[in-house]
Amino acid sequence: MKKRRIGDFYHALVILPDRAYPFRTKVAGQWVRGIRSYNAAVARYQRKYGVGRYGYKIAAYRQVFHLAGSLLVIYAATFLTLGLAGSRAALAVVLLLTTLLISYQEFFLQRRRYHQHWTKAVTDWLVWCAPMGAYLFSLLR
Repeated sequence: MKKRRIGDFYHALVILPDRAYPFRTKVAGQWVRGIRSYNAAVARYQRKYGVGRYGYKIAAYRQVFHLAGSLLVIYAATFLTLGLAGSRAALAVVLLLTTLLISYQEFFLQRRRYHQHWTKAVTDWLVWCAPMGAYLFSLLR
């Protein structure tokens, strides 16, 4: 039996948008979707703009996944802290810890493992953390 690692789970989450890519692309004379279409589109944009650059279409598509992830984190944190514990302070702590983990992911892990550019790291971080900050601010007012 193969032992699963946290890194495998993390990588599966990172490539989830790649696998779910809904747009079709012509590859070797055949229209494809999913990860083959995504990889062909990324290769095309990287030839055009340079390594590590995704183009606006793929960047916007990936940001939708970041926003959905942020909303899921907000929902889960609210359910766990307010629903079960009934504490706004616990919610603040959970969202602040989540922001720290996302900061570590975007500015260290992603840059090291996937050679992510600073501009993409900042954009990803804002899409992840701005909704959490806005929610926390509105809740604690």
